[in-house]
Amino acid sequence: MIKVRHTYLLILGLLSVLSGCNTYKSFYKKTHYSITENSKPEKIYRLDLSGQNLNVFPKEVQGLSNLRMLNISNNPNLDLEEVFKTITENKELSILIMDSMDIDRLPKSLEKLTKLSQLSLVNNPNLDWKQSFNVLSTLPLDFLNLKRNNIKTLPENIVELKSIKDLNLSYNHLEGTQNFEFLAKLPKLYSLWLDHNEIKELPETIGKLDQVRFLYIDHNELSQLPTTMKDMRKVWVIHGGYNKFEELPPVFTEIPGLFMVHMNNNQITMIPEVYSTEKYPLAGLLLDNNPISGVEKEKAQELFKGFFLLSFEQK
Repeated sequence: MIKVRHTYLLILGLLSVLSGCNTYKSFYKKTHYSITENSKPEKIYRLDLSGQNLNVFPKEVQGLSNLRMLNISNNPNLDLEEVFKTITENKELSILIMDSMDIDRLPKSLEKLTKLSQLSLVNNPNLDWKQSFNVLSTLPLDFLNLKRNNIKTLPENIVELKSIKDLNLSYNHLEGTQNFEFLAKLPKLYSLWLDHNEIKELPETIGKLDQVRFLYIDHNELSQLPTTMKDMRKVWVIHGGYNKFEELPPVFTEIPGLFMVHMNNNQITMIPEVYSTEKYPLAGLLLDNNPISGVEKEKAQELFKGFFLLSFEQK
């Protein structure tokens, strides 16, 4: 049986799901791609120098007193020590994107960016993560993007990133139980992306992530979930699409805060009996592109008729 959540929470969940994690792409007005003689330094809030094959970082950046977002991605020939000598004067900088830079260490001078709240380090697989997290632990980061870095094991000092709210670990190769023990010690962790990690089985330690609200475990090789997930008491939304589930995981009825689940593009054929006998807060369910029979769909539609969102669409 179903206990429906407050409407405002459902709306919040939908908005959060749709927003994704690329918040650094949508802030601070017009994006500039160069600094020209006609540029008004005080009017430049967003500067994108990515993919410009730069060998020397433009000194003019130092005069951009209102700069909030800087993208220097895909410029592997830049000397980061020189870059940070320049940009540490940009006291308002809060978003920094350094994807595909072929770097192995973060300059300690990064610590001087005292308002830096969002950092992207996508596709820098040679980075020394222990050294990097030592540097980043001094910053007020709330969003960290570590996609495509071939990470298998996180160093223990990731627990020092106390301010992190949104952590993207997509397209890595995470394995073992310790990763989840460390992540559980990030007190403000709100959204966690573990998609595209080739995960076959989640360890029982995932249940320790009782602070997480939004969990992305889609595009893996999962066929079942550990019962310890019932201890993730605060999770609202789980994305579990594009896996190998053959039934809707029963543990969803035991997670006290869960109200929306994406289980599209699996091999689900049936809904376990527990969904008709237990009370649970789940009120949104996407089962698109699963081989569910017509009879089972009719049963599910009756069982979940009080849901604010229920979908079985097929492509």
